[in-house]
Amino acid sequence: MMYWLIGIITLCILIFYFYFGNHAMYLFYTCMKLDVRFSYFELAMMKHRGVPVNDLLMNAIKLKEKGIDVKMKDLELHLKSGGRLHNVVNILLNAKKSKIDLTYHQAAMMDLDEITKQKKASEKAKMNEKQVDSVNKDEQSKDLSETEIVPDETSEDSKKES
Repeated sequence: MMYWLIGIITLCILIFYFYFGNHAMYLFYTCMKLDVRFSYFELAMMKHRGVPVNDLLMNAIKLKEKGIDVKMKDLELHLKSGGRLHNVVNILLNAKKSKIDLTYHQAAMMDLDEITKQKKASEKAKMNEKQVDSVNKDEQSKDLSETEIVPDETSEDSKKES
């Protein structure tokens, strides 16, 4: 009976190791040491949904080391909404260093606002590029309309022969 139990535990560890990778084992150990709260099922589901679990755990560890408590679900939600988690963590750490009272949700909003501004700027740049391309095409079409098209004599000769 004892061998079955050891076999099952070993199998679970191997599955866990190959599913999350070897770096995750170190991160999980660090999370346990720092008392970062998470469930293995929750992490497996995050991995299944495409969330980068290693990045999430690294940022959770950074926040916990500095005494900032954030729920894993909030971190996952920010990643899934297109946010950059490392920016939020840096904002929170700089705010704590500067003794500014800033919540996680405020930092996440700041990050998402910055992303929105960058997207608008890139869209504006693309629109300007399209306008320049259309002006260049108009100039090229004017140049083509000004040139005379001379019929090819060889093609007429070949038509007469056939």
